Amino acid sequence: MADFLDDVFEPDTSPDAGREMSLDLMKVRDAHNKRGYLDGIVSSKEVNLQQGFNAGFPTGALLGVRVGNIIGRLQGLDYMYGSIDDELREKYKMAQKELKINNVLSKSSFDPDFELKDEKHQRVDEWEKITKQFLEKYNVNTKKSDDK
Repeated sequence: MADFLDDVFEPDTSPDAGREMSLDLMKVRDAHNKRGYLDGIVSSKEVNLQQGFNAGFPTGALLGVRVGNIIGRLQGLDYMYGSIDDELREKYKMAQKELKINNVLSKSSFDPDFELKDEKHQRVDEWEKITKQFLEKYNVNTKKSDDK
């Protein structure tokens, strides 16, 4: 048992002193290793996430415009004709569900380079066809006056 009058600043000469210090050093080293590992992972994810965003943004933006056109046109048609056309109203509701961002930008639609597979998006293409059918049914012209 250590004498309570021992100087706390004197080096500890007991046989376990080196072992205790090495355990403390091992804990500190492990903590630094874990912190360094986590910092490296986070940094890597940030870089890769930014690269993925940069590569995929143009495609995602174009899809967003297409989806916006579909939903906007169906909404306008629903406002004008939804009370007399149950199919139109139902398709509008379906489009709102199916064309949510997490459905449109799902991994399965893209190749590893963040490009659309076969340059097409099956879901958006299908909804463009459905929307076109309703526009034709009600003789709605979507061209601008300066388009020829």
